[in-house]
Amino acid sequence: MADAQELPLCGGIVVIGTPGHTPGHLSLYHKASKTLIAADALIVENDCLLGPTPNYCMDPALAKQSINKLTAYDIETVICYHGGLYADRVNERILELASE
Repeated sequence: MADAQELPLCGGIVVIGTPGHTPGHLSLYHKASKTLIAADALIVENDCLLGPTPNYCMDPALAKQSINKLTAYDIETVICYHGGLYADRVNERILELASE
């Protein structure tokens, strides 16, 4: 899979290269439901959407650039490997994280 590749599955799934946590890290955006499967690019902790924990991130600066990439998508729900589901003002929260 390649960055920005759209898979013709389930109404369209866009591959987003989100390296930083690990090299080659990928997130997936399901267009039909406006859902981001962030894996480890984002986390949910105490009901708050956060960027990856720097202590567990191979390249924090690159991870920050990856968060900036996510601002291009209309996201209503995020699924994170750590913390699960987040659905409160997602686009606004990602913009906040990108500007920190």
